[in-house]
Amino acid sequence: PHPASEVPPPTHEKYGIDTGTTGRFSRVNFRVKFATCCLILLCIGAGCNGSGKLSLSDGSIRDSSGQITTGGSVGVLRLSPGDCFLLGSDEIEAVDAVPCAESHQAEVFAVFDLADTAWPGSASIEQIAKSGCLDRFQNATGHLFDPVRMTITGYGPSEQSWKDDRRVLCVVTAHDFGLVRGQATLRSR
Repeated sequence: PHPASEVPPPTHEKYGIDTGTTGRFSRVNFRVKFATCCLILLCIGAGCNGSGKLSLSDGSIRDSSGQITTGGSVGVLRLSPGDCFLLGSDEIEAVDAVPCAESHQAEVFAVFDLADTAWPGSASIEQIAKSGCLDRFQNATGHLFDPVRMTITGYGPSEQSWKDDRRVLCVVTAHDFGLVRGQATLRSR
C-alpha cells in the first residue's frame, strides 16, 4: 500500500466520491439520510421464507471473474460486491442487474453475515447494517464516505426472513438516487 500523498487515488466522479483527505461529514445529515434509506429498504428478504426461488435466481450473464456482462433479474441472495443494479420497489427479493458500465442507480460494495442468534429486532438490524456498511466502505472503494454526494444503505433481513437469511448487502447510490455509470468498488470478487 502507498500513502495517499504518493499515489493519487482513482476518481469515481460519476458517484461524486470525494477523493480528498479531510474525511469530515455531518453525522446528523448522515443519520437522517441513512435512516431514511433503511426505513425504505430494510426488508431485503421479506419474501424469502416461502420458496425463496426468486431471491436465489440469477438471470444475468457473468464473465469468468463474476462480473455481470449482460443484465438480467438477480435475486438478492445472489448479489455480490461489484454488482450494479436499478432500484425497484421498497421490499426487494430480486433486482434488475446491469453491467456497471451501463446506467444504474446502485452498486453492492460489501456483503456480510449477521450472527446466528434469535431475531434481534429491527432497530438492532438497522444499527448493525448501518455501522457495518460504513465500516466497510473505505476498504471496498478506497475513498472516504461523502454524504453530500452519495448514500450508503444496508439491506438487511426482515423478521420474516431471519430463519433463512442473515446477509446484509451494503449498497452505494448517488445522493439523489440518479443514474450513474462506472464502478465504485476496487475489488469486486
